[in-house]
Amino acid sequence: MPARERILFISNKLVNPYAGTEGQLLQLIKHLPRDQFEPRLLVLQHSELTDSGRISCQVDVLGYSKLLDPRTWISFWRYARRAASDGVGLAHIYFHDASIFGPPLLRAVGIRSIISRRDMGYWYNRAYLRALRVTGKFADSVVVNSHAVGEVTCREERIPADKVKVIYNGYERTEHSSKTTAADICEIKKNGLGPIVILVANYRPLKRIEDAIRALSLVVEKGGRAQLVIVGSGDWEPLRRLAEDLKVARRVYFPGRRDDVKECLKHGYIGLLCSESEGYSNSIVEYMQASLPTVVSDVGGNREAVVEGETGFRYPIGNIEALSEHILMLLNDPCLAKQMGTAGKELADQRHNLRKMIGSHVDLYFSVLDRYAVEHVSGEK
Repeated sequence: MPARERILFISNKLVNPYAGTEGQLLQLIKHLPRDQFEPRLLVLQHSELTDSGRISCQVDVLGYSKLLDPRTWISFWRYARRAASDGVGLAHIYFHDASIFGPPLLRAVGIRSIISRRDMGYWYNRAYLRALRVTGKFADSVVVNSHAVGEVTCREERIPADKVKVIYNGYERTEHSSKTTAADICEIKKNGLGPIVILVANYRPLKRIEDAIRALSLVVEKGGRAQLVIVGSGDWEPLRRLAEDLKVARRVYFPGRRDDVKECLKHGYIGLLCSESEGYSNSIVEYMQASLPTVVSDVGGNREAVVEGETGFRYPIGNIEALSEHILMLLNDPCLAKQMGTAGKELADQRHNLRKMIGSHVDLYFSVLDRYAVEHVSGEK
């Protein structure tokens, strides 16, 4: 049996296994074919999850994470040398800090590297970009989760387009019944105040969740019957007060962070996302997997995720009137809502197949390793 390739995954943090980037990283590690690869994971910071024993590979914690702390660079350099001597030939880096010091230090010890970009660069600033444009030259490839993210990465970080590979997020199909039924969401559905519009996002200004509450208020003013369920973690008190001010508090619910999001979505009627920036939203894919029509802001990867007029609607960011009109249209036309939901599920099953995502990464890993092997042999001649 041929030796397995040892691959190192690197992440700044690992806190929430259900978050977009962390969730996709863990899915990749879990399903990477063990007859071909031996994965291990290096996380810069300790967390409950890193110490839980629930991750399906060896987990190491660097203990230093601040980009400007010399101890981070020195500790990583020492770790990289040990990994290289242990046969690691390739590293896949998630999150931006590790993608600054990772590629050059890994290249110095003979480990090739791939970096991931999964957003529209809302974190970019002059200092970051200056560093990334230098250290990015040492990366062998860049994985992005949408064409929109790829365009931003090429333009801002000056990554050559032929280094960029689009691999859409992949998800397990969950046709079987879960142990939970999201009974509390089911009770909301039965209360007679209308169908559930559901929004899955943690509370951050970037998500513009207040737009959803304002749109609900307009829907009710126009005679529509609906309720809004916001699933995610954060301090929701400012939005509770907004709902009270707009006289829709009894129609807005904040069940908090959930481990049973898929079960919650079964009780929904429309999936909503109002963000001002999205690389490629996991929430949209989950909506489509649940056969929900989607109404999303017309930004970034949302333009790829939602086929306008077929799987849902896109509206100009911040345009509450347009958002409310799309919600009303779907509330008033259940046949259209069902048709869009069915089309969305078909698209999700085809585009976001977990096996396809894993296979695309496997092909990329071997491509980088084979290219390095050829370069290495040529260099010895």
